[in-house]
Amino acid sequence: MLDEQSLQSATTSQQKPDDELKPIKTFQSDVEELLRKQQISKATIAISESEKRVRIEEQAPQNISSPSFSDSKIFKISGDIPLSSKWNIGLITLAVIGVLVIGGISAGVFFYFRGNGQQEISEPNTTIPQGVAIAIDSMESKEGAIKTIWSQVRGLSVPQNELRVIPIKLDNVAITTLELFEKIEASAPAPLERALGTMPTLGIHGFRGGKPFLLFSVSSYDHAFDGMLSWEQNLLSDIGPLFGISVRDILGKAASTTSEALQNTLAVKDVIIKNKDVRAIFDPKKEIIFLYSFIDKETLVLTTSEDTLRFLIGKAWGGRLR
Repeated sequence: MLDEQSLQSATTSQQKPDDELKPIKTFQSDVEELLRKQQISKATIAISESEKRVRIEEQAPQNISSPSFSDSKIFKISGDIPLSSKWNIGLITLAVIGVLVIGGISAGVFFYFRGNGQQEISEPNTTIPQGVAIAIDSMESKEGAIKTIWSQVRGLSVPQNELRVIPIKLDNVAITTLELFEKIEASAPAPLERALGTMPTLGIHGFRGGKPFLLFSVSSYDHAFDGMLSWEQNLLSDIGPLFGISVRDILGKAASTTSEALQNTLAVKDVIIKNKDVRAIFDPKKEIIFLYSFIDKETLVLTTSEDTLRFLIGKAWGGRLR
């Protein structure tokens, strides 16, 4: 009997530690304990979790559509354009418009100044035989320069119906149109000077002792035409001496009395020569003593003879002799 009681006591003492082991805590046990303590139902927890997920989903699109400053650059390093940003698209549009406007203004300014400046054109080169060049010194007076030019023009012998070109050199360099006008003190309008070619061509037509002519290439027909009309009042007195013409001598010889001298005038009229419009200067005897014509829109010819102008109409065009 004692042995049985001792055995039960031993068995009980061995099993007691196992019965006293604490239960393992789990998420479920924690939830149940929380529900017990705070009297919260499982449905309340489920609703709370659902609302939390909804708030997270609503915040996600806002973070995407509102990038940080570093993500709002026009061009990323990869070269992609963030088209989702309206600010970037607007900036690109403004940049493109700005470039186009600046380019248009620059082009307009360029063509404006180009149109108002003197255009570079080819000079009146020619294969016509040349005479001995006329040499003028820069220190020479107006009268001296005119005398030098005319004396050499008058002394050159040219075969009938042939042409000769006489180069004019100022200090051993081919004279320019502006230098020639300055040397003879011509009052040519500035627009005309800009519209004429850089180098003048002085020549002789072999007809009745030789008839001189001046040929200019033209870069702007409208400016040259208007300029010649403005110059007509002083044209003969300015440039006539190069052709051996003296206005004073012409008017003086035509008058035998004082009253006749007062009535003596030079008239400029339109004439037609070989279907070309010509401006001719008539002396008091109604004879042509000087004329000029735009043979074409690139060629201006001045001479003293109708026959010489007729001859040049078939020999000169495009601003040069052919």
